[in-house]
Amino acid sequence: MGELSYRALSPVDADALHDIVSDWDVVRQLGSWPWPPDRAFTQSRSKPYDGNGFVWGIFRGRDLLGTVGVTEGELGYALKRSEWGKGIMTRAARRAVEHAFRDPKLRKITASTWGDNDASAHLLMKLSFSQLGEKVIHSKARGVPTLCYQHLLSRTHWDGLRSRGEWTIAAAEL
Repeated sequence: MGELSYRALSPVDADALHDIVSDWDVVRQLGSWPWPPDRAFTQSRSKPYDGNGFVWGIFRGRDLLGTVGVTEGELGYALKRSEWGKGIMTRAARRAVEHAFRDPKLRKITASTWGDNDASAHLLMKLSFSQLGEKVIHSKARGVPTLCYQHLLSRTHWDGLRSRGEWTIAAAEL
């Protein structure tokens, strides 16, 4: 798979990020990205996140593979389609959750998946998120009301997993 690295996005990442979000199969699974792709929107996201949390680019060498972050207590991610099914996002999301819970004030991390995104729901299950409920919300990219599942990982549950050795990050991933 190759060694992955993570860093805040910057304007130099805009073209690579725009390539990723110009793929309908990627964007239709994201909550806040427009379709058709909007270069100005992509450029607005190609900078360090300035709110509560972080967004990292996921890199193999100099190649941007996707993004992962926890913003305002919510886990979000996107991955280039050619990288799907390789375990990259599992590793990246696990690392992001670990990083986010370094903040002692963070009590929970939430995540959302569209009803037709079984791969993302499976990823959250592997990370020990629980499905809380469902609702229909407007999908920006799809342009229609869409079934959305909400997921939760509480600090209490995460602490229990860590104390039993069920939540680990390999040294190579740090």
